[in-house]
Amino acid sequence: MKVPVLSVIKTVSALILLVLLAVGGHYLYSNLPGILQHFLVADSQKNIPREDVIVAIPKGASLSEVGAILQEQGVVSSKLVFKVVAFIRGEQRSVKAGDYLLKTGSEPGDVLDLLISGKTLVFSITIPEGYNIFQVADLFELRGVTSKKDFLDLANDPEFLKELQIDGSSLEGFLFPDTYFLRPAEKSNAKVVVRKMLNRFRSVYDKYVRGTAEEYGWSPLQVVTLASLIEKEAKPNEHALVSAVFHNRLRQKMKLQCDPTVIYGIKPMGARITRSDLDRKQPYNTYQVTGLPPGPIANPGKESLVAAVQPASVDYLYFVSKNDGSHQFSSSLNEHNKWVNLYQKQNVSATP
Repeated sequence: MKVPVLSVIKTVSALILLVLLAVGGHYLYSNLPGILQHFLVADSQKNIPREDVIVAIPKGASLSEVGAILQEQGVVSSKLVFKVVAFIRGEQRSVKAGDYLLKTGSEPGDVLDLLISGKTLVFSITIPEGYNIFQVADLFELRGVTSKKDFLDLANDPEFLKELQIDGSSLEGFLFPDTYFLRPAEKSNAKVVVRKMLNRFRSVYDKYVRGTAEEYGWSPLQVVTLASLIEKEAKPNEHALVSAVFHNRLRQKMKLQCDPTVIYGIKPMGARITRSDLDRKQPYNTYQVTGLPPGPIANPGKESLVAAVQPASVDYLYFVSKNDGSHQFSSSLNEHNKWVNLYQKQNVSATP
Protein backbone atom coordinates (compact mmCIF):
# COMPACT_ATOMS: atom_id res chain seq x y z
CA MET A 1 0.00 0.00 0.00
CA LYS A 2 1.35 3.36 -1.00
CA VAL A 3 1.88 5.79 1.90
CA PRO A 4 1.14 9.42 1.14
CA VAL A 5 4.19 11.68 1.36
CA LEU A 6 2.25 14.15 3.49
CA SER A 7 1.57 11.46 6.12
CA VAL A 8 5.25 10.55 6.27
CA ILE A 9 6.18 14.18 6.71
CA LYS A 10 3.62 14.58 9.51
CA THR A 11 4.83 11.43 11.30
CA VAL A 12 8.50 12.40 11.12
CA SER A 13 7.65 15.93 12.27
CA ALA A 14 5.74 14.55 15.26
CA LEU A 15 8.68 12.33 16.26
CA ILE A 16 11.09 15.23 15.96
CA LEU A 17 8.76 17.37 18.08
CA LEU A 18 8.60 14.67 20.78
CA VAL A 19 12.40 14.41 20.84
CA LEU A 20 12.70 18.18 21.07
CA LEU A 21 10.15 18.27 23.88
CA ALA A 22 12.01 15.53 25.76
CA VAL A 23 15.35 17.27 25.37
CA GLY A 24 13.75 20.60 26.10
CA GLY A 25 12.01 19.24 29.19
CA HIS A 26 15.27 17.98 30.58
CA TYR A 27 16.88 21.31 29.79
CA LEU A 28 13.98 23.15 31.37
CA TYR A 29 14.26 21.09 34.58
CA SER A 30 18.03 21.40 34.75
CA ASN A 31 17.99 25.12 34.19
CA LEU A 32 14.72 26.00 35.86
CA PRO A 33 16.27 28.27 38.51
CA GLY A 34 18.05 30.36 35.91
CA ILE A 35 15.06 30.45 33.59
CA LEU A 36 12.65 31.46 36.34
CA GLN A 37 15.06 33.99 37.68
CA HIS A 38 15.48 35.46 34.22
CA PHE A 39 11.77 36.02 33.81
CA LEU A 40 10.70 36.74 37.38
CA VAL A 41 13.51 38.89 38.76
CA ALA A 42 14.20 42.43 37.75
CA ASP A 43 17.61 43.27 36.32
CA SER A 44 18.35 45.49 39.32
CA GLN A 45 18.10 42.44 41.60
CA LYS A 46 20.26 40.06 39.58
CA ASN A 47 23.70 41.56 40.13
CA ILE A 48 23.94 41.20 43.91
CA PRO A 49 27.56 41.21 45.18
CA ARG A 50 28.87 37.79 46.23
CA GLU A 51 29.45 38.17 49.97
CA ASP A 52 29.48 35.66 52.82
CA VAL A 53 26.50 35.81 55.16
CA ILE A 54 25.46 33.62 58.08
CA VAL A 55 21.81 32.66 57.82
CA ALA A 56 19.86 31.09 60.69
CA ILE A 57 17.06 28.74 59.63
CA PRO A 58 14.73 28.29 62.62
CA LYS A 59 13.47 24.88 63.63
CA GLY A 60 10.01 24.24 62.19
CA ALA A 61 10.20 27.09 59.65
CA SER A 62 7.95 26.64 56.60
CA LEU A 63 9.35 26.73 53.08
CA SER A 64 7.80 30.16 52.58
CA GLU A 65 9.46 31.41 55.78
CA VAL A 66 12.81 29.98 54.67
CA GLY A 67 12.46 31.65 51.28
CA ALA A 68 11.61 34.96 52.92
CA ILE A 69 14.68 34.75 55.17
CA LEU A 70 16.93 33.97 52.21
CA GLN A 71 15.50 36.84 50.14
CA GLU A 72 15.71 39.28 53.04
CA GLN A 73 19.40 38.53 53.52
CA GLY A 74 20.11 38.71 49.78
CA VAL A 75 21.04 35.05 49.39
CA VAL A 76 18.41 34.57 46.69
CA SER A 77 16.77 37.28 44.65
CA SER A 78 13.29 35.78 44.80
CA LYS A 79 11.66 33.70 47.50
CA LEU A 80 9.17 32.54 44.86
CA VAL A 81 11.94 31.09 42.70
CA PHE A 82 13.39 29.28 45.70
CA LYS A 83 10.00 27.88 46.63
CA VAL A 84 9.19 26.73 43.08
CA VAL A 85 12.58 25.01 42.74
CA ALA A 86 12.00 23.14 46.01
CA PHE A 87 8.54 22.01 44.86
CA ILE A 88 9.75 20.92 41.42
CA ARG A 89 12.47 18.82 43.06
CA GLY A 90 10.05 17.43 45.64
CA GLU A 91 12.22 18.69 48.51
CA GLN A 92 9.94 21.26 50.06
CA ARG A 93 10.13 19.44 53.41
CA SER A 94 13.82 18.56 53.33
CA VAL A 95 15.33 21.83 54.58
CA LYS A 96 17.16 21.36 57.91
CA ALA A 97 17.30 23.97 60.64
CA GLY A 98 20.60 25.51 61.70
CA ASP A 99 23.10 28.23 60.88
CA TYR A 100 24.58 28.19 57.39
CA LEU A 101 27.39 30.08 55.72
CA LEU A 102 25.89 31.21 52.41
CA LYS A 103 26.71 33.77 49.74
CA THR A 104 24.52 36.60 48.60
CA GLY A 105 23.33 36.41 44.98
CA SER A 106 23.37 32.61 44.92
CA GLU A 107 21.40 30.30 42.64
CA PRO A 108 18.34 28.93 44.47
CA GLY A 109 19.19 25.34 43.55
CA ASP A 110 22.67 25.63 45.07
CA VAL A 111 21.25 27.14 48.25
CA LEU A 112 18.63 24.41 48.49
CA ASP A 113 21.34 21.74 48.16
CA LEU A 114 23.18 23.14 51.18
CA LEU A 115 20.05 23.55 53.30
CA ILE A 116 19.10 19.94 52.56
CA SER A 117 22.60 18.66 53.39
CA GLY A 118 22.34 19.97 56.96
CA LYS A 119 25.99 21.08 56.85
CA THR A 120 25.46 23.78 59.40
CA LEU A 121 28.11 26.02 60.87
CA VAL A 122 29.44 24.97 64.25
CA PHE A 123 31.78 26.68 66.68
CA SER A 124 33.71 24.44 69.04
CA ILE A 125 35.37 25.27 72.33
CA THR A 126 37.28 22.82 74.52
CA ILE A 127 37.52 23.21 78.29
CA PRO A 128 40.46 21.14 79.59
CA GLU A 129 40.08 19.11 82.78
CA GLY A 130 41.28 21.03 85.82
CA TYR A 131 40.76 24.52 84.45
CA ASN A 132 39.41 26.91 87.08
CA ILE A 133 36.96 29.73 86.36
CA PHE A 134 39.80 32.21 85.87
CA GLN A 135 41.32 30.03 83.16
CA VAL A 136 37.90 29.46 81.59
CA ALA A 137 37.41 33.24 81.59
CA ASP A 138 40.73 33.69 79.77
CA LEU A 139 39.73 31.03 77.24
CA PHE A 140 36.29 32.56 76.67
CA GLU A 141 37.86 35.95 76.04
CA LEU A 142 40.43 34.46 73.67
CA ARG A 143 37.75 32.61 71.68
CA GLY A 144 35.42 35.60 71.53
CA VAL A 145 32.65 34.22 73.73
CA THR A 146 32.73 37.08 76.24
CA SER A 147 35.22 39.26 78.06
CA LYS A 148 37.08 37.88 81.07
CA LYS A 149 35.48 40.44 83.39
CA ASP A 150 31.96 39.78 82.15
CA PHE A 151 32.37 36.03 82.54
CA LEU A 152 33.75 36.29 86.06
CA ASP A 153 30.88 38.64 86.97
CA LEU A 154 28.46 36.05 85.59
CA ALA A 155 30.25 33.17 87.33
CA ASN A 156 29.78 34.91 90.69
CA ASP A 157 26.31 36.35 90.12
CA PRO A 158 24.05 35.13 92.99
CA GLU A 159 20.88 35.54 90.92
CA PHE A 160 22.26 33.52 88.02
CA LEU A 161 23.53 30.82 90.41
CA LYS A 162 20.08 30.68 92.01
CA GLU A 163 18.48 30.38 88.60
CA LEU A 164 20.81 27.46 87.80
CA GLN A 165 20.13 25.90 91.23
CA ILE A 166 23.82 25.77 92.09
CA ASP A 167 24.57 25.37 95.78
CA GLY A 168 27.78 27.33 95.81
CA SER A 169 29.21 30.84 95.65
CA SER A 170 30.33 30.56 92.01
CA LEU A 171 30.23 28.36 88.93
CA GLU A 172 33.57 26.86 89.96
CA GLY A 173 33.50 23.07 89.75
CA PHE A 174 30.27 22.85 87.71
CA LEU A 175 31.67 23.80 84.28
CA PHE A 176 32.22 20.27 83.03
CA PRO A 177 35.44 19.92 80.98
CA ASP A 178 34.58 18.82 77.45
CA THR A 179 34.39 20.00 73.85
CA TYR A 180 31.23 21.94 73.15
CA PHE A 181 29.76 22.60 69.72
CA LEU A 182 27.77 25.80 69.36
CA ARG A 183 25.82 27.55 66.68
CA PRO A 184 27.30 30.93 65.73
CA ALA A 185 24.28 32.60 67.31
CA GLU A 186 25.16 30.88 70.60
CA LYS A 187 28.88 31.64 70.52
CA SER A 188 28.68 35.10 72.06
CA ASN A 189 26.07 34.17 74.65
CA ALA A 190 27.99 33.10 77.75
CA LYS A 191 24.81 32.03 79.54
CA VAL A 192 24.00 29.56 76.77
CA VAL A 193 27.52 28.09 76.95
CA VAL A 194 27.35 27.84 80.75
CA ARG A 195 24.01 26.04 80.60
CA LYS A 196 25.43 23.51 78.14
CA MET A 197 28.38 22.88 80.46
CA LEU A 198 26.15 22.59 83.51
CA ASN A 199 23.81 20.18 81.72
CA ARG A 200 26.80 18.02 80.79
CA PHE A 201 27.99 18.09 84.40
CA ARG A 202 24.59 17.04 85.71
CA SER A 203 24.34 14.25 83.16
CA VAL A 204 27.68 12.77 84.29
CA TYR A 205 27.00 13.41 87.97
CA ASP A 206 23.54 11.82 87.93
CA LYS A 207 24.77 8.76 86.03
CA TYR A 208 28.03 8.00 87.81
CA VAL A 209 28.15 9.85 91.12
CA ARG A 210 24.84 10.83 92.67
CA GLY A 211 23.81 7.43 94.08
CA THR A 212 27.08 6.83 95.93
CA ALA A 213 27.29 10.45 97.08
CA GLU A 214 23.87 10.20 98.68
CA GLU A 215 24.99 7.05 100.51
CA TYR A 216 27.88 9.09 101.94
CA GLY A 217 25.46 11.89 102.78
CA TRP A 218 27.53 14.27 100.67
CA SER A 219 26.07 17.19 98.76
CA PRO A 220 27.05 17.86 95.13
CA LEU A 221 29.11 20.84 96.34
CA GLN A 222 31.11 18.65 98.72
CA VAL A 223 31.71 16.04 96.04
CA VAL A 224 32.76 18.62 93.47
CA THR A 225 35.05 20.34 95.97
CA LEU A 226 36.88 17.09 96.80
CA ALA A 227 36.92 16.10 93.13
CA SER A 228 38.58 19.41 92.25
CA LEU A 229 41.42 18.69 94.69
CA ILE A 230 41.84 15.22 93.23
CA GLU A 231 41.83 16.70 89.71
CA LYS A 232 44.67 19.07 90.55
CA GLU A 233 46.81 16.50 92.38
CA ALA A 234 46.31 13.13 90.68
CA LYS A 235 48.45 11.89 87.83
CA PRO A 236 47.05 9.34 85.36
CA ASN A 237 45.70 6.20 87.06
CA GLU A 238 46.13 7.75 90.53
CA HIS A 239 42.72 9.35 91.06
CA ALA A 240 41.34 6.66 93.39
CA LEU A 241 44.59 6.60 95.39
CA VAL A 242 44.70 10.38 95.86
CA SER A 243 41.02 10.26 96.83
CA ALA A 244 41.84 7.62 99.45
CA VAL A 245 44.51 9.87 100.98
CA PHE A 246 42.05 12.74 101.29
CA HIS A 247 39.27 10.51 102.64
CA ASN A 248 41.61 8.99 105.24
CA ARG A 249 42.84 12.40 106.34
CA LEU A 250 39.30 13.78 106.58
CA ARG A 251 38.32 10.76 108.67
CA GLN A 252 41.23 11.37 111.04
CA LYS A 253 40.58 15.13 111.07
CA MET A 254 44.00 15.85 109.58
CA LYS A 255 44.60 18.91 107.42
CA LEU A 256 44.45 17.98 103.74
CA GLN A 257 47.59 20.02 102.89
CA CYS A 258 46.73 20.16 99.20
CA ASP A 259 49.20 22.50 97.50
CA PRO A 260 46.90 23.89 94.75
CA THR A 261 44.48 25.20 97.40
CA VAL A 262 47.23 27.45 98.77
CA ILE A 263 47.30 29.73 95.72
CA TYR A 264 43.69 29.43 94.51
CA GLY A 265 42.44 32.87 93.53
CA ILE A 266 45.79 34.42 94.46
CA LYS A 267 48.29 33.13 91.92
CA PRO A 268 47.87 31.39 88.56
CA MET A 269 47.53 27.63 88.89
CA GLY A 270 50.93 26.00 88.46
CA ALA A 271 52.80 28.97 89.95
CA ARG A 272 55.64 28.23 92.35
CA ILE A 273 54.46 27.90 95.94
CA THR A 274 56.55 29.67 98.58
CA ARG A 275 56.73 29.33 102.35
CA SER A 276 54.78 32.58 102.70
CA ASP A 277 52.02 31.07 100.54
CA LEU A 278 51.80 28.08 102.87
CA ASP A 279 51.59 30.37 105.89
CA ARG A 280 48.99 32.71 104.39
CA LYS A 281 45.68 32.70 106.27
CA GLN A 282 42.89 32.30 103.75
CA PRO A 283 39.81 30.00 103.61
CA TYR A 284 41.10 27.83 100.75
CA ASN A 285 44.52 27.16 102.25
CA THR A 286 44.23 23.55 103.44
CA TYR A 287 47.57 23.90 105.22
CA GLN A 288 45.81 26.34 107.55
CA VAL A 289 42.23 25.04 107.72
CA THR A 290 40.92 21.59 108.57
CA GLY A 291 38.51 19.81 106.25
CA LEU A 292 37.45 20.70 102.76
CA PRO A 293 37.88 24.26 101.49
CA PRO A 294 34.66 26.30 101.13
CA GLY A 295 34.31 25.39 97.46
CA PRO A 296 36.00 23.82 94.44
CA ILE A 297 39.31 25.11 93.15
CA ALA A 298 38.87 23.80 89.59
CA ASN A 299 36.45 22.03 87.28
CA PRO A 300 36.96 18.27 87.61
CA GLY A 301 36.40 15.68 84.92
CA LYS A 302 34.50 12.41 85.17
CA GLU A 303 37.43 10.38 86.58
CA SER A 304 37.93 12.78 89.48
CA LEU A 305 34.20 13.01 90.21
CA VAL A 306 33.90 9.24 90.38
CA ALA A 307 37.08 8.92 92.47
CA ALA A 308 35.70 11.43 94.97
CA VAL A 309 33.01 8.93 95.99
CA GLN A 310 34.93 5.75 95.18
CA PRO A 311 38.35 6.00 96.88
CA ALA A 312 40.77 3.10 96.71
CA SER A 313 40.70 0.73 99.66
CA VAL A 314 44.13 1.66 101.07
CA ASP A 315 45.38 3.30 104.27
CA TYR A 316 47.62 5.90 102.64
CA LEU A 317 47.85 9.31 104.33
CA TYR A 318 50.63 10.92 102.32
CA PHE A 319 51.98 11.25 98.80
CA VAL A 320 54.94 13.01 97.23
CA SER A 321 55.91 13.59 93.63
CA LYS A 322 58.52 11.24 92.22
CA ASN A 323 59.41 13.82 89.56
CA ASP A 324 58.51 11.38 86.78
CA GLY A 325 54.81 12.12 86.43
CA SER A 326 53.71 9.92 89.33
CA HIS A 327 53.51 9.96 93.14
CA GLN A 328 54.91 7.85 95.93
CA PHE A 329 52.22 7.00 98.50
CA SER A 330 52.84 6.28 102.17
CA SER A 331 50.86 5.21 105.24
CA SER A 332 53.11 6.73 107.91
CA LEU A 333 54.90 10.02 108.40
CA ASN A 334 58.30 8.33 108.84
CA GLU A 335 57.90 6.52 105.54
CA HIS A 336 56.69 9.69 103.86
CA ASN A 337 59.68 11.70 105.12
CA LYS A 338 62.01 9.08 103.71
CA TRP A 339 60.50 9.52 100.24
CA VAL A 340 60.49 13.31 100.62
CA ASN A 341 64.21 13.25 101.33
CA LEU A 342 64.77 11.08 98.30
CA TYR A 343 62.55 12.87 95.77
CA GLN A 344 62.00 16.41 97.00
CA LYS A 345 65.14 17.66 98.72
CA GLN A 346 65.04 20.89 96.77
CA ASN A 347 61.29 21.53 97.18
CA VAL A 348 59.73 23.86 99.72
CA SER A 349 56.93 21.43 100.44
CA ALA A 350 55.63 17.97 99.70
CA THR A 351 51.92 17.19 99.54
CA PRO A 352 50.25 16.37 101.78
